[in-house]
Amino acid sequence: MDIDARTLRTFREVTLTGSFTQAARRLGYSQSSVTAQMRALERQVGEPVFERLPSGVRLTRTGTVLCDYARQILTLVGEMEVALRRPAANPPRMTVGVVPALAYGQQLARLTHIGRRLLSGVQLALRVMGTGEVHDAFRAGTIDGALVLTVVDADDPAALPGTLTDPLRTPDRADDLTEVRLQEVEFVPVTGVTRMRGAAAAGRQVVIADPDCPSQRWLPEFLRLRSEGPPEIHELGSMAGVRAAAQSGLGCAMLPMALACSPREAGGLRPLPGVPRMRWNACLLSTRGDDRPALDWENLAETLRQATALTGAVPADDPEDAAVSALGPNPGLAG
Repeated sequence: MDIDARTLRTFREVTLTGSFTQAARRLGYSQSSVTAQMRALERQVGEPVFERLPSGVRLTRTGTVLCDYARQILTLVGEMEVALRRPAANPPRMTVGVVPALAYGQQLARLTHIGRRLLSGVQLALRVMGTGEVHDAFRAGTIDGALVLTVVDADDPAALPGTLTDPLRTPDRADDLTEVRLQEVEFVPVTGVTRMRGAAAAGRQVVIADPDCPSQRWLPEFLRLRSEGPPEIHELGSMAGVRAAAQSGLGCAMLPMALACSPREAGGLRPLPGVPRMRWNACLLSTRGDDRPALDWENLAETLRQATALTGAVPADDPEDAAVSALGPNPGLAG
């Protein structure tokens, strides 16, 4: 029996997700590729390793036995890859660009902590940069990967024809990068609880961190489509600045749920009436044909996935709640 490590990694992902579709999405493969790998695996084993269910798959008895051995084999393969790299005194570095919408303090701390655990023997270096700067950074060789936000569906006003386009999706850049979707991140439209006057009170002033990020260009575009003209935009370059500006009454903003609803950070905010919450895909971008060990990329993707999985959630261990969540569901907000 000759089962390669790539097949075992795919098998492990299917066992973790319970779904060929979810495993394909997490690994960046097509569903047909995952299905073909698992059929070939079952031919080699000589028995089914998965029981097909209406809602996914589960391990058979043979699959459970294989799962235990696969975990041991992949652990050894990972240790071998680490041992064959550069000496520990000079560990390999993975430099990852992070767009401002996902680069507030709490999120960067999560990335660092999870990366230390999962990226053993690799130094993770984070670089905050605008969405429009990501491709140039890849071309200059200053980053190995990037954590960005992309549009989920065509209902996003920022994706409609005639509006702003995604700088990472232009034709001359389509083949440069490979994309692994990690997690959908929820953003909530907010404004300050202090009394505002004039344009700010009418939702005609918007504070943003990154003009090319779909999460930041969405609210100005939504307000433009709903009214007679574009709102006034204040660009501050960081989510901390955006949050503080919204709290002070300078204008409304789109904040990641964790930042908008954190009692420690989001006091003085309330939902913006009549504007829906939105979700965008957090994705890992990397250059095609990179010669780093596959395990490094898998562990980096898992690091980013685990960190961004918390970004769209309200902290569950806080007894208090911020103004955004304390007000309850807004009639104009869609979860």
